[in-house]
Amino acid sequence: MAMPTRLKRLKGARTEGQEPSGKRPKGTADGWLGTEADGFDLWLRQSLHTAFDAVAAEPIPEDILRMIEDDRAERERVRSRQAKRDG
Repeated sequence: MAMPTRLKRLKGARTEGQEPSGKRPKGTADGWLGTEADGFDLWLRQSLHTAFDAVAAEPIPEDILRMIEDDRAERERVRSRQAKRDG
């Protein structure tokens, strides 16, 4: 029995900690999905683009950017305190 195209691609997927195969991804979904596309893959890709392209193109609100920066600064303070305590 032949393995479905999607499962073949997943079976050959790299797991965390493995060395890269030397193949460079194309920077698109095709880069990690492979070049083969069946009907489901095409339908799913088109549906996701239709549903989310407009949202993904919106700028990130300033409040969220500020929260990210505040969190980053707090994590850095915690790391430096731990480094002083440990070292």
